[in-house]
Amino acid sequence: MNPIQRIPLEGLFNTRDLGGIETMDGYRVRPRRLIRSGQLYHMTENDKKVLSDEYGLKSIVDFRTLDEQAEKPDPHIEGATHISNPILQTMTAGITHDDTSEKMTLEEATLAMKEHGVDPSFYMQKLYEDIITSDYSLKQYAQFFRILAGQEEGATLWHCSAGKDRVGMGTAMLLYTLDVDMDTIIDDYMMTAAFLKDEVELILKRLSAAITDPGQIESLRICMGVKENYIKRVFQIMEETSGSIRQFLKDRIGLSESLADTLKALYLE
Repeated sequence: MNPIQRIPLEGLFNTRDLGGIETMDGYRVRPRRLIRSGQLYHMTENDKKVLSDEYGLKSIVDFRTLDEQAEKPDPHIEGATHISNPILQTMTAGITHDDTSEKMTLEEATLAMKEHGVDPSFYMQKLYEDIITSDYSLKQYAQFFRILAGQEEGATLWHCSAGKDRVGMGTAMLLYTLDVDMDTIIDDYMMTAAFLKDEVELILKRLSAAITDPGQIESLRICMGVKENYIKRVFQIMEETSGSIRQFLKDRIGLSESLADTLKALYLE
């Protein structure tokens, strides 16, 4: 059984230690080394202490756009270095989030979907397809893996805004590289829905004051969630592009056998 559970923090609801996840060849991810998360802006002083003292946090890899980072900068955590590594170059409705444009971009996106008869699930899946076929995004994911390969001690935390799409894809590729089975990779990806449920409902309640169309609210709910077919489609594109997932990771993200072996040596036990 693979333990997928959140770190019990006060201000962060989708922050998870990948430690304990089993690989297909009998190894486990080392605890307190690999942490996936949503935004860190609302962390408390006690949360900082937990990540610093209990997890030995050394590096924070920020997947958000530069605009998102400026809007909600990461808090300083003693002993941890912030590394800006945007996966997207521009704000994208349904994926990026910030206080000034979130409502506008999501409203515009869901209204456009309604006008053109586009299913919001199809819209989200298309965003995933765009990321995994974007030279820029793949270059940034490649940089993420190089960062991980250089972290010989302590924990590395990577995050975007919600910790579901950009982080979900990066984590899925990392777990695949570490030889975790596909069912567990998908389970980890889907756990985001449970951890973000209350936060999503709170956001929708706030937006419903200005949006009276129930269909648009439901579209927003879908855009803020995850579905299994999103991440499955990413892996399908890898296979279609390069013949296998492993070959895609090697050709497009630079995950050579040597780099994969380095990651396994650092993060498995």
